Amino acid sequence: MRKLLLLSLTLLSLTANAQLDVFSEQLGRPATVDTARYKITYSLDYACHPQVDVRFQDVRDVLVGRHAVKDFSDVIFHYDSLATEDMRKGKDAFFNPKGTPWPVEVLLSAKGKQADMKRRLPSGMGTLSYRDSVPTFDWEFVADTTRTILGYECQLATTRFAGRDYSAWYTTELPLPYGPYKFGGLPGLIVRIQDAEGQYVWTMTGFESSDEPIIVYEYSNEKKCAPEEADKTVRRYYDAPLTVQLAAIGGGKGRIMIVGKDGKTRDATDVEDTPIPYKPLEIR
Repeated sequence: MRKLLLLSLTLLSLTANAQLDVFSEQLGRPATVDTARYKITYSLDYACHPQVDVRFQDVRDVLVGRHAVKDFSDVIFHYDSLATEDMRKGKDAFFNPKGTPWPVEVLLSAKGKQADMKRRLPSGMGTLSYRDSVPTFDWEFVADTTRTILGYECQLATTRFAGRDYSAWYTTELPLPYGPYKFGGLPGLIVRIQDAEGQYVWTMTGFESSDEPIIVYEYSNEKKCAPEEADKTVRRYYDAPLTVQLAAIGGGKGRIMIVGKDGKTRDATDVEDTPIPYKPLEIR
């Protein structure tokens, strides 16, 4: 007998201005790789595509140690921590991250040319884990251009990275050659950086000394892959979000029926999918 699954379209529907949801994960098999000396907090304001009006926000933590630098979503980590504790108590339900945090985690060597990346897929469909390159940024310094951000006197530099042009404000008052994501190599900490289209905008909101451990966790259903494979997988979700979610829910077996907003029931295969405009941060 074929399985029949009845779902509400309002729970699955996605529009061109929506982002696929991120689910909480259990923080499994922790491995301490370093101890932070500094903790930098950035606000990230971003969009799925530069021509889409709806924007999303995240709080990013960058932990800088002697041997490693980790950039991750403070929002996702907070809800992962809560979910992990709930699971330890035997609970079978827990809250997922609020808002739309950016589901990317970066661990790079302080002097290395490679980054260990983790990209969480939507709707609890696992995490992609891959090793990617970190370039030596060719910065051009803009003379006689200064700006005060968060009380620090900053200077402007520009660069091109992975198909995008970036402007970065950095401060030599904090002589650390780091920034958010993979960015770095300036004679001071990056305080604000954005691409020319304004799709991704990072702004520092806090800086403090720290002795926090830099920990790498293993998530459930983590899949190791190449960077190019990760890009293609993420692209598939944006091209056909409803189809991908239905396939994950149904497990490829049985028949899925959807109840629409009009109260009528229809086969999921009869529902038109709506792609989400998407432009990746790195254009390979």
